[in-house]
Order: sequence, then structure tokens, then C-alpha cells
Amino acid sequence: MLATRRTRSQSVPRRPTSILAVVPLLCLAVVWGCGGDRVEWTDAEPLPPAERSAPDVAFEGGQLVPLPFTASMAVPVIGSQCAGSVQSVRAAPGDWYAAWWAVRPDSTADVVVSRSSDGRSWTAPVRVDTTDVGRSGCQRPAPSLSADAGNVHVAYAMVAREGPGVFAAHSMDRGATFHTPVTIVYGERIGRSAIAARGNLVVVAYEDPNSDPRRVDVAVSRTMGHTYEPRQVVSPPTGEASAPRVALGDDRIAVIWSQSPVTGARGGEPRAEIPAGAVRMVRVGVLR
Repeated sequence: MLATRRTRSQSVPRRPTSILAVVPLLCLAVVWGCGGDRVEWTDAEPLPPAERSAPDVAFEGGQLVPLPFTASMAVPVIGSQCAGSVQSVRAAPGDWYAAWWAVRPDSTADVVVSRSSDGRSWTAPVRVDTTDVGRSGCQRPAPSLSADAGNVHVAYAMVAREGPGVFAAHSMDRGATFHTPVTIVYGERIGRSAIAARGNLVVVAYEDPNSDPRRVDVAVSRTMGHTYEPRQVVSPPTGEASAPRVALGDDRIAVIWSQSPVTGARGGEPRAEIPAGAVRMVRVGVLR
């Protein structure tokens, strides 16, 4: 179903202040979600050099490995596309998907998705969300994209009618139609996000729009993106965390971000580049 309106009943309220905000980051076991589900977290640590310079990482045999850049895809150029916002992913058994912002004449934008069977020719873009009211043209964070077994998941930040926020939407028919977007969090600003999906498990990592200095949080869905459990803070309380990525294994979540001692101005736009001196960090959670 094409989503053109997000009602109050579909919104998730801002994450309330909880004891998790003051418990030390190095806690290994945290209660997450309902029904006693647990995620046991390792300590946050710098990524090894091989993974640090890779465009992305993945789990392989229970270990994080770097993913090389894939040059066999021709980036689609369609209509009023924000060229710098195009994100792509390849899904078995051979489909490619791309997501981007399509700017409107009034400088608001739609987030759209297109599919390719060969990485060269692309379908007409399908609108994922049309409710943006932020008149910032192409000066906005790119959407993030994940695909698994014909299901396509998109996470993005924008200024909705209710205010700035992070949102996620999914398709169960190879990107032909998208369900009504789900609100991850509302906040004071927009920022970058990342999404990964594996079966019923979907994880969104994002720059917290309400923290100062900026932190990276995660939201977990065990229902293929239909609902999300309470949010978790992943990055440490000092310095600034930005540019999150997320990878999923059979029973593991890896959240990756850039940690910098430099703090950006509160309420400003996300940094275009990772700050000088930032260190790529990783924290792994084991699902129980």
C-alpha cells in the first residue's frame, strides 16, 4: 500500500529517559524488548584496519568481514533525482534495488525505490513516502536500503508533518508496493540511518535526533519491520557518534559508527563527511 499519510496512532512517541541512559556502556547484558528477550552486548571497540576502510561489512561464519565495493551496477538516473542520495543493494537471486530522494519543485522530496534484474536497466521508481515537508532540496541524508528474500526495507530521516524524525518502510513484493511507514523516533533534527534485514529480524541504526552530543541508537523489529521494540543507545556518552552502519548474522547484530571527540552544533545538519580524527567503532550484540 502506498503511504501518503502518517497518523498519530501510527507514531511511536519519543524514547523516554530511562536508566539505560546512565548505565555504563560496557554492560554486557541488557533486557531488550518484551517477554524477557535479551541482547548480550560486547564492549565497544575500534574496527580492525581491514574492516575500517571497507564500504561495508557483513557476518561470515560468525565473524565480521569487509565487503568490497561492487562496480558492476549502473546507478539509475531517473527524473528529479538527488544524485548523491542513491543507495543500492543486491539481493539473491539476482535482483538489484536502489533508493534515493526525488526532489519536488517546492524543494520537498519523495523517497523512492527502483528494481533491476541486471544492475543496468531499472523499473520506474515506486514512491515509499510522500509526506516530507522539509524544503531542503537535496541537502538531506541519503536513505538506507536492505533486501532479503523478496522483502525490501528502507530507513530514512525527514521532516514529516508531525516534525523531524527517522522512519522505516518495507515491501513484501520485491519493491512493487510499500506498507505504511513506521515511525522509529521523532526529534529535534534529522540525521543519517542504516537498516539491515534477515528474515523476520530488521534493525535500524540511526543518529539520535535528541541527544547532545550526538549518539547512535538502534531499534529492533522481530516482525519483519511491522513493529519495533524499545530503542537502545549503543555509542558512548562522550564525543560525537555519527554515520552508523549495521550488519546481521544468524544471532548477532553489529552496529558500526564513527566516534569523534569533536561535537557538532546541536540542531545542525548532519556532517557531510566523517570528522577528521574520528575512529570507526563496533559493538556486537548476541540475540537471546
